[in-house]
Amino acid sequence: MRSNLTFGRRVLRIIIGIALLSLVTLAFVGPRTPLAWMGLVGLVPLVVGLTGY
Repeated sequence: MRSNLTFGRRVLRIIIGIALLSLVTLAFVGPRTPLAWMGLVGLVPLVVGLTGY
């Protein structure tokens, strides 16, 4: 199966995924807000960027 993402979009999704996952660290070291747990949404663009699909 051919990848449907260009290299630039893959890199962008990986960066966005890492940035969103960094919000999870706020749940442990910063203010414990429900918004910090929303950083787990960053797993989706990270996995898509790493796999290319």
